[in-house]
Amino acid sequence: MAPVSKTRWWATLGAAIIFCILLLGVSLQQTWVHGFDRLIIGWIRHPLPPMLTQTIVTITHSGDPQPVTAITLILVLVLVITRHAKGALFLGWNVLVWAGLGNSLIKHLVQRPRPTVDRLVAASSYSFPSGHSITAMLLWGSLIVMIAWQHHEHRKWALSLSLIFSCWIVLIGLSRIYVGVHYPSDVAAGWSLGFVLLTLTQWLLFRKEAPSA
Repeated sequence: MAPVSKTRWWATLGAAIIFCILLLGVSLQQTWVHGFDRLIIGWIRHPLPPMLTQTIVTITHSGDPQPVTAITLILVLVLVITRHAKGALFLGWNVLVWAGLGNSLIKHLVQRPRPTVDRLVAASSYSFPSGHSITAMLLWGSLIVMIAWQHHEHRKWALSLSLIFSCWIVLIGLSRIYVGVHYPSDVAAGWSLGFVLLTLTQWLLFRKEAPSA
């Protein structure tokens, strides 16, 4: 796996700025945060046919701790068996440590209550940031990073998977807004913080690797 590129660092800086702005806005209960949340909720939360609604609920449940932990452990085991120890550490640390302990710490520091609208799924704990969103970024983002540096003959395959995983990250976050358990600012904060932590782990583990050709 290649070290973090300059472009990636600039993107990470942007994500860090977004997260800090949202963190301050939510912590200080700024009116612009409420306006932003109302606007996005108005775009997303509309009555849909029962089958489509159930599909969204299924998507949001795919980001629950149990399936995410199972997927992560299976992938870590595969990476260990195939002698990709750093890849296993990269994925395991991102999902099991950053997305688990790190997200929980911030939630308890900010202590933002969840939306009071009718919820389609049960949810506990605090609202900021969205745990499903940060976990989706760290799980599927880790896979995107690991498959991004394939040989040229696998480039189309890698790009296709990266696109699928990217869309899934977006869908997980949007589903949390639709089912009524998160504000859009929670989701945006989860995505941005997840991206920052993804880059940080990649830098720590692979900064001494030779750049890919």
